[in-house]
Amino acid sequence: MRRILGLWAILGFVLGGCTKVENTPPVPVVEVHPTLGEAPLFVQADASQSFDPDGDPLSFSWEFGDGTGAEGITVVHRYDAEGDYLLTLTVADSRGLSTSVKIPIRVGISYPLDVLWWRVEEIYYGQRVYGEVKNISDRRINLGRVAVRFYDAQWNLVRERSKTLGDLAPGAVQIFEITTDLRLSEVGGAPNHTIYTEVIHTDFPLRAQ
Repeated sequence: MRRILGLWAILGFVLGGCTKVENTPPVPVVEVHPTLGEAPLFVQADASQSFDPDGDPLSFSWEFGDGTGAEGITVVHRYDAEGDYLLTLTVADSRGLSTSVKIPIRVGISYPLDVLWWRVEEIYYGQRVYGEVKNISDRRINLGRVAVRFYDAQWNLVRERSKTLGDLAPGAVQIFEITTDLRLSEVGGAPNHTIYTEVIHTDFPLRAQ
């Protein structure tokens, strides 16, 4: 009887070792928007679709490429300086395995309608934003938009104003000007700004034959 129990114990140990499931690294899935634009650039990143094949709990660590980082499933980061950055997400499971993914972020370029330079000044009734944009693509831009977002001192969005531009051939430059009654310095004003461009239509419609 003891011999039988001993054989069952040995068999159970062997089978248990053979059926042990190995730990599998987690799979990071990240959505980042936008990945390029003018400075300062707000980037939103969402890793909520990441998963672990073994069903283990996950942790999320972010490095923004500018010397700062954060933890959490979703993050928002502001890039203040122009340049190329690598946003790195590392997803780790509870048993010590991790996987990283890198996303390039380009600050200072808004394709295909690029802001060459822009300035903000206070005028008697509010603020004036002006500058130049350039079509940096090889296709004509029939209609484009330059938009400025105005933020308060805590970077809460207060207002957005835009200017529509038309008919920019490849390499063409146009001046834009946007005004608002928001003041820079008063309480409830908007001392912070971001700027971006949008191409609404990039080709002329086909002419009727």
